[in-house]
Amino acid sequence: MRTIYITIAFMISVTFLFLSACNYQEMEKPAIEALAVHEVYANVLLDLEDIILDDYQPTKRSEEFTRGVYLSGYTVASRRFSSILDSAEAAGINSVVFDLKNMRGDIFFDYRTYEGEKDARVVSRLNIKNISNRLRKRNMRSVARIVIFHDQYTAQERLYLRPIREDGSPWIEKSGGTPSWLDSSHPEVQYDNLRIIERVASSGVDEIQMDYVRFPTQGDVQNALFYFQIEDQFRLEQDSTYVFREQRDIIEDFVKKAKVICTSHGVDLTADIFAITAWQNPADIRQTGQDIALMTKYLDSVHPMIYSSHFADNFSNREEMKNEPYYLMYQGTKLTQRYAVENCKVIPYIQAFSWRVNFTAPYLFAQIQAIKDRGAEGFMLWNANNNYDNAFRWLKKERDVSRETSLNN
Repeated sequence: MRTIYITIAFMISVTFLFLSACNYQEMEKPAIEALAVHEVYANVLLDLEDIILDDYQPTKRSEEFTRGVYLSGYTVASRRFSSILDSAEAAGINSVVFDLKNMRGDIFFDYRTYEGEKDARVVSRLNIKNISNRLRKRNMRSVARIVIFHDQYTAQERLYLRPIREDGSPWIEKSGGTPSWLDSSHPEVQYDNLRIIERVASSGVDEIQMDYVRFPTQGDVQNALFYFQIEDQFRLEQDSTYVFREQRDIIEDFVKKAKVICTSHGVDLTADIFAITAWQNPADIRQTGQDIALMTKYLDSVHPMIYSSHFADNFSNREEMKNEPYYLMYQGTKLTQRYAVENCKVIPYIQAFSWRVNFTAPYLFAQIQAIKDRGAEGFMLWNANNNYDNAFRWLKKERDVSRETSLNN
């Protein structure tokens, strides 16, 4: 029955795509043109697919323990940036992750459309090379964060790039909510993100960190149909021996293509992963597509985002998980290390905000100690509002005490 639904959905979706292009005048590029260039996207992706990475070796990098921090594109563009860097340097931060494309789809550099015009998503034109040079002068790595398949702007403006329902209409996570997710398997969606990655990789950063490189997990996901599923159904009709792909295959393939681009520019490629996927439950892998063993074949580092505030209190049969930062970080790091390939570093994001937890110095250092006890390669501070005053102060104090102890010994 689902096969019939998929076949009908494909025909309806093509019709919907064409009609929406005719009626949706605010689209930057009509969908009829998207249909015309679809073959170009597919061919470019296939060209990347043909490049063999079996002998891939990670880019040589410092063995120094990573002490990173995340900053939004808006923070980097503001007057706060310099003072934050001063505090970060004093706290021993040696890696700065900054947005060049965020969840809303905002782009923070001079990105152009296929026709050479300013992309409508550009909200600020950061000088990437200048930022990278400023960071290197402070002995900090320049890490560009690019959100991949979560893009609210494009999801609202280009309906045909979203997953669809079985009736061919655009899928949305929650009825009445804001569309946020693009179809992770759609060739045009992938090509656009690979163009962004290529543009950033050639701009002087040390590393590109991909976030939301997965399929959606919340809302009405059971009723979402993706491009690759529809395509696979038609392939099966042509070849009865054809084997359907899974979400994990789509994500692995995309990461591989991104790695080809980064390798050509001598830039590291890393990725954030959904916290729960560190446990690699088959159901979570099927839904997100984040299979750590497959993804990390093409990554220099992987960053599990392990925040105890985001776990249920009874998770893993604990009584109050949100107040057990050491246990959760230790287990999440251990499991990520277990599934990641040997050459891929594990550098978790740690909680640097107070939502649902008593965020104190002991809470912060419990997370860091768990990472060190697991022999992982570092940590990244996460605070969406970039309010790191307390975290920097505590890290600086610990650093000062450590230096004083070393001098006395």
